Amino acid sequence: MGPHPSTFRTAMITFLAMIFILHIPDASCLRNVKIHVPMSVIPGQTVTMICNYDLEGDPLYTVKWYKSRQEFFRYVPKELPHTRVFPYPGINVDVSQSGSNQVVLRDVQMDIAGKYRCEISADAPNFHTEVVSSYMHVVQMNPEEEPTIQMEKPRYSIGDTLRGNCTTAPSSAAANITWLVNDKRMNASYFRVENLTKAQSTDPTMYLTVAGIELEITSFQVGKLKIQCKAEVFQFESIKKIVLDEERPQLASVLGTRASSAGLPPQLSSQPKTLVLWSLVQVLLICWATR
Repeated sequence: MGPHPSTFRTAMITFLAMIFILHIPDASCLRNVKIHVPMSVIPGQTVTMICNYDLEGDPLYTVKWYKSRQEFFRYVPKELPHTRVFPYPGINVDVSQSGSNQVVLRDVQMDIAGKYRCEISADAPNFHTEVVSSYMHVVQMNPEEEPTIQMEKPRYSIGDTLRGNCTTAPSSAAANITWLVNDKRMNASYFRVENLTKAQSTDPTMYLTVAGIELEITSFQVGKLKIQCKAEVFQFESIKKIVLDEERPQLASVLGTRASSAGLPPQLSSQPKTLVLWSLVQVLLICWATR
């Protein structure tokens, strides 16, 4: 005996209703929440943190910014004033430049490095909330200060071993070093990197990074060898460039060869007048000896 028609009809209606519900778009219209925080900054800079979102027609309720777990800025469009700042050590909010999509921090310092969160809440009827976060480093350094390069000698020949060191400028974070020879990036097997710890550097709060290079020279570019050392600390980059000459055999001058074959002192070989006088002296001595 099959199922009762009414029971079957009820089951089908329930099944179709479930399919319909599952295919209804998400009731929340808050989408695409993204945060943009600089990877690293230098003390004293002004930093703009951005939080983008799409409400898709829903009204905005609040925008809140947090450092770690503590709120330091809030934007509420229904309140006057719209913005509110909460004290946080080291954070100086520029209220005139901050609002629904961004917060601006002035004169950032080392102690405000850390995780920042942006919390977006839609208003009625959904009251949906999304939270996104990103980490910001604060690096003590001078991005305009170049590394220094020291090579074993100023000239090289084909087959010589190139040896030298590159030392970065001081920074509160260790740098990554890359060597380039004639614009070709060198494989890590050709150089060694030593991070000088804070205790070893001249400033106990800073790092120095030293990278040595050692490789056999196989070619020159028009008698030149271009050496580059690139130092990177997060997105900050500085490059030092030097050019080494190819060492070539020096040809002796014709005059120098003749003077040498005549047994003259080397210091006379480049002085024609002295050479003539020396010859006259020799003639006089010969004449005197034959008297």
